[in-house]
Amino acid sequence: MNTLYLLGGPPRTAKTTIMSGVASKLQIAFVAADAVEHGMRNVITGKPHQMLGDIELYGSTTYKASIAADGERKSFSNRGSESELTLQAIIGMLDYYCRNNESATFEGAVFTPQIVKALQVPGFVIRAAFVGFTSPAHADQILRYAISNPHDWINGWIENDGEARVRAWVAKQAEKCVRLKSEAEELGYPFFDISTMQFKQYVAHTQKYFLEP
Repeated sequence: MNTLYLLGGPPRTAKTTIMSGVASKLQIAFVAADAVEHGMRNVITGKPHQMLGDIELYGSTTYKASIAADGERKSFSNRGSESELTLQAIIGMLDYYCRNNESATFEGAVFTPQIVKALQVPGFVIRAAFVGFTSPAHADQILRYAISNPHDWINGWIENDGEARVRAWVAKQAEKCVRLKSEAEELGYPFFDISTMQFKQYVAHTQKYFLEP
């Protein structure tokens, strides 16, 4: 039985750093849900960074059982939020890893405690955790990181509205993370708080949970 490692939580909590490190140590695949989301956006709009609301897809395509098959033209339709369709795409990806008998790591805000608990993935044992920040003071670390990384989307907020917008966003996210922590622990998942530890300690502590037998 392979293992599906899942890490959920809001942006700016080092999910990619944590799970790419876990994947590297275990020598298994790593997928960021944001990458799946950006790919879907590009298919729909041609703009990977264009956030989408309610999405409705419809049209027709040739269904083929194999490469050699001729296929049959059928219509299709689908509708959902960006997160819902991203999750559908990820579940399809899991079929690939299952067929290839591989474990895999995924991270993203799309994974909530309720979604993970309800997730039915044949062929996998799920090992999940959640991260977040319960203190508005985490804004200081977010701002320091943005200054060091010109590609960080937070810089757009700083340029347009100054630090105030960032701090207001962090304060709201901190309130949500208090609820996330409660929901995760109630369903039996650990919650790691980036605002209560030094960064390196936080990353190591979270990775240890996934790497220990």
